Amino acid sequence: MTGKTHLAGGFAAGAGLAYAGAAFTELGMLLPPTLDVAGLAVPGIVPGLLACGIASLLPDIDEPESLIANSPENMKRRIGRGRAGIDRGARQSAGMLLTVLNVITRGLAGFVRLLAGGHRGATHMLLIAAALTIGMYFLGEAIGFAALWLWFAVGYLSHLLLDMLTPSGLALLWPLSRRPLHLLPGPLRIVTGGVGDVVVRIALLGIGVWVLYRLYM
Repeated sequence: MTGKTHLAGGFAAGAGLAYAGAAFTELGMLLPPTLDVAGLAVPGIVPGLLACGIASLLPDIDEPESLIANSPENMKRRIGRGRAGIDRGARQSAGMLLTVLNVITRGLAGFVRLLAGGHRGATHMLLIAAALTIGMYFLGEAIGFAALWLWFAVGYLSHLLLDMLTPSGLALLWPLSRRPLHLLPGPLRIVTGGVGDVVVRIALLGIGVWVLYRLYM
C-alpha cells in the first residue's frame, strides 16, 4: 500500500481505538480523556492519533522512497508561498534545514533496508513490532503518556494488516516461518498504487471520520 493509504489506516485504527476506549471501561482506563502537555490539558485523542499516524508509516522506514523517509521534503513543499522580507528568509532557512533532514532520513532508510534484509523485511514482522511496542511502553512512562504503547501498537499493526492485502503479502511470523501470509485470495489482492489502493484509502478515511462522529456527536 502507498504511504497515504497507510496513514489513512492509522487514522481509522486510532479512531477505532478511541471508540473502543469509550465503549469498554477496562480499555478506557488505559486511555485518559486528557493529557497535561506543558501545563495545558490536551484531549488524549490528539497525541494518540499522532502516535498512531507515525506508527502506521514507520514500517516503511526500510524504503528510501517511502512517505516517512521523505517526510521532511514533503513538509518543505508545504511551506507557505508569497510574502517577502523576513518571512521569505524564514522559509528559505526552514527549507534548507528540511533538505538536510531529508538527506538524513533517506540515508537512515537505506541503512535500515540493509539491516532489515530489504523492503518488507524485519520492520514488517511481528517480532519487531512487539519489540518496538515494548520500547514505546517505557518511553510513554518516561514522558507521562502511559497509553503511548497502545496507540503505537494499533497504528503499527494497521500497516502490517494493509500490506497483507497485497500480492506479495508479509512473512509476518519470521523467524518461525518465511512463508508470506495474505488476508485475501489471489484474485482479490490489492496492487500498491492501483485503483484498489485508492478505494481502500477513501474507505478508511470515511470509516475514521464516521467513527469519530459517532464518538463525539
